[in-house]
Amino acid sequence: MTSLLRYQFINYLRTYKYVPPFSIFILCLVINYTFVPNPILDSYSFTAILLFFLMGWFTITLFHAEDEEQKVITTLHAKSRKQYNLGIFIICGLIGLGLSCVSVIYPTLIGAFGEEPRFIHQLLGFLSHFSLSVLAIALSAIFTRELVKNNQNTWWGVLSILIVSVVIATLKESILQIKGLIWLFPPVHLSLEMMSSEDSIKTIPNNFYWQFAWIFIYTSLVIALFFLLSNRKRK
Repeated sequence: MTSLLRYQFINYLRTYKYVPPFSIFILCLVINYTFVPNPILDSYSFTAILLFFLMGWFTITLFHAEDEEQKVITTLHAKSRKQYNLGIFIICGLIGLGLSCVSVIYPTLIGAFGEEPRFIHQLLGFLSHFSLSVLAIALSAIFTRELVKNNQNTWWGVLSILIVSVVIATLKESILQIKGLIWLFPPVHLSLEMMSSEDSIKTIPNNFYWQFAWIFIYTSLVIALFFLLSNRKRK
């Protein structure tokens, strides 16, 4: 697995497909913190949503880094398509982890906030960024060429599901009127709710941990669905 991950990562670097989303990430991060001071959690909430969209971009380009012929050869070396896809998911997760850390640490280092961020702010900020990153990875993977043949449908599908997820977060109160329906939709609203807390927050409420846990559980279920649909497609 280590050799597979190394190969997939190096191959992705050679494609330069990461340059546009990474450049946008850095540009938006710098612009967002150009004017100081900034609120802590509100700022983290903005960059978390930004990362949510960009991780969809990273995910598609990672899954499509190889052409079909080269993918067949790599899959043979990986021993199975499951191992091949698992490697890509791991690399996507590592990218999300790294960018989440940058999103939290950068504004702290340059003193972009009105007050010195406490550990509770940084923890909430990291969990918000990383949870939305892995959620975006899972949702975007459903629209990769592994399951969708038309490349144009892939990009439209990813963009649509990410936008709809954010829109649903803003319409949460209306959706809640239909009992149980909110649990079927991507739980972006949970992250936004938690990051709407006041900067004066002293401790993390227990329900926050359960909400973050549900985001990761939902992500795991979507990834499991990806592998299920992928196996069925090959049969």
